[in-house]
Amino acid sequence: YVQAFFPAEIVEAYLTGPAGVVYSAILAGPLYTPTLIEVALGKALVNLGMAPAATIAWLMGQPYDIPNILSTSRIVGWKIVITYGFLAFLAAIFSGLLYGILTGGF
Repeated sequence: YVQAFFPAEIVEAYLTGPAGVVYSAILAGPLYTPTLIEVALGKALVNLGMAPAATIAWLMGQPYDIPNILSTSRIVGWKIVITYGFLAFLAAIFSGLLYGILTGGF
């Protein structure tokens, strides 16, 4: 079903290379996916041409989706949630870039 929403041409154009790592981390933030669905969705995106490094960034970026941020903010406050989201975003980018550099998976 992923092919209907993400054409292979778009995936190959935007989700490869170092810029694709950043785009994947940005996409992961607002995109809510239930637990373990992100693995199947990631595999489908890889089959469409997504770079492995961008997939790592996308998988690492799943914990800071909008529903998690909204629910957590009511418990710990916005300052902590925004800090966590920003650090998780940076960690997703860093892990994707590091994987791409070490394995050539851009």
